[in-house]
This record gives sequence, structure tokens and C-alpha cells, in this order.
Amino acid sequence: NEFHTISGPGALVRRAVVEVGDRLTRRGLLPEPAAAFHLCPTELLTALRLGEDRHAPAARRAGERIRAMAHPGPASYGTPPPPPPSPASLPPEARFANEAFLWTLDLILAPAPEPGTDEAVVRGIAASPGSYTGVVRVIHDETGLGRLCAGEVLVCPMTSPVWSVVFPSVGALVTDAGGTLSHPAIIAREYAVPAVVATGDATTRLHDGQVVTVDGTQGQVRIVR
Repeated sequence: NEFHTISGPGALVRRAVVEVGDRLTRRGLLPEPAAAFHLCPTELLTALRLGEDRHAPAARRAGERIRAMAHPGPASYGTPPPPPPSPASLPPEARFANEAFLWTLDLILAPAPEPGTDEAVVRGIAASPGSYTGVVRVIHDETGLGRLCAGEVLVCPMTSPVWSVVFPSVGALVTDAGGTLSHPAIIAREYAVPAVVATGDATTRLHDGQVVTVDGTQGQVRIVR
């Protein structure tokens, strides 16, 4: 389902944009094919049909993206919302359904654990049992999946169905977010990959090249060196 609804269509659109970018670059209307991703479809088609130069808007938006990535801002704004109202006043069937839904959400998006006193240990939720010692590879989004080598410990903010293709080759998995019913936890269990999720800060505390032991049974990651 994921391939036919997300990955496949996305790949086809990307191929089309790269082709347009390549044609505009050969005509001297863009600095490089990848610059096409900084323009909207109407701008690309107009440039393709009328030969309009797109160097300026592509460069401006590339700079805007760099600035936005460097200054992401706070995770949220305003006063945190109150907890959901009690379902106690609902009819029994509706109350059961709502309580089950909220229980499931807690298992999908669990809060990060309180930080421990041991700087060599990253704590989280035990998502997939087993222990594995290997080299860390921190990847923040799908564009970095090509850097992952077989047997490495994948450390990332979260995974989605697109990431499933790398699970057969990873030694272990560590994520910033998630819960026991989150995508990374479920797929890790399917592939028998030790996993610790909902660490809160693994992608900032761990870095490429470190050797760690991932204990998916106890829910902790120990830095070996």
C-alpha cells in the first residue's frame, strides 16, 4: 500500500521535475537540475515553454530553505492544550471505544523518559527485544538513507513506511520519538531488530562512528566508545 500510494507516485513526480530541471539547465535558465525543486509547477512550465530565466527565484528559495533548516524554531507555540475530557459521561460502547483509542495513542506516541544520571546511557522505551553492539549512523530524513551501511545502528527522529526498505540490513534501531505501537517499534519487531524508541534526544547525544550497545529489552542504549 505504501509503495503504490506514496513512494511510487512520489518517485514519478521526482523524475519529471529532474527532467524539467535538466532541460532548463541545458538552456541556461537554471544553475543546476536540482534547483527545479525550489520552484512551483507553474513556474517550471512557464520557463519551459517561454524560456524565462529562473536563477533568481531558485537561489532566493534555496537560501530561505537553508535559513529555515538552521532556525527551526520551538517545537510548539502557545499554551499547551489541556488533557482530553473524561469519557465517563458517554454511553458504555462509546466510552469503551474512546478509552481504547486514547490508550492506543499513548502507546504510539509515548513521552520521552526522564533523563538519567549516567551520561553514557540513553534511555527510552523497550520496543523490540534483544541486544546488539554496533556503529552508530545518525540519519535525520529519507535523503540520508544511502549513507546507512549493513549492520550499523540506525539512529533517527522517527521512521515512516518509506524507511522499511532498510530494516533488513540494520543491526539495531534507536529513535527520538515513538511508542510500543509506533511504526519503528512494529517494523523492528517484524524484522527481529533490537530497538529503543522515545529517547527524546538520541539524535543529538549520539553521533556517527560511535560504538553503542542497544538493549531493546531494557530500553536503553549504552555508549561503548
